[in-house]
Amino acid sequence: MKWWVLLLLPFQVFAQDTYNNCEDLVKTYYVQYDSEKEYYWEIDGGNIISQDQNIVTVQWQQEVGECTLLAWTTNYSCMGDTSEYSVSITECPNSIYLPDAFTPDKDGINEVYEIKGTSANKIKYMAIYDRWGGKIIEADANILWDGNNCPSGIYGLVILVNNQRYVKNIILIR
Repeated sequence: MKWWVLLLLPFQVFAQDTYNNCEDLVKTYYVQYDSEKEYYWEIDGGNIISQDQNIVTVQWQQEVGECTLLAWTTNYSCMGDTSEYSVSITECPNSIYLPDAFTPDKDGINEVYEIKGTSANKIKYMAIYDRWGGKIIEADANILWDGNNCPSGIYGLVILVNNQRYVKNIILIR
């Protein structure tokens, strides 16, 4: 008599998230660590920025849609655990999204201050001021600000969109 042994490895959905495309879409994920395993990552809908065995940092796409992150392991060349992470990117819920901070530190992440949202392309006036009230930037449209060699600190932002005036402090972190 022959016996067939079928070993089913656990398939885990370790999370499902929804982000909107106004957010910072750089996220870090991890699976349980085992020193005897080798870890592999595959992504659909973004780019892997860094990975270190059981930890991966991903830059998700800005476009609305579904994305997937797969993680699997091998143990002595045998297939091990597999996990799937599903991400849904939705349209920015607000008509205008003004981020609180940005980090132009040349690491490739969050390098420019960018106003987002469905009304971002309708901005009629934009100005950024330093802490003493000096105007750094003035434009008649939404523009990206890379920090222009400005020091870390708090800056004032004024925009006019759809006949509404928005005033906000933003933080530049180097």
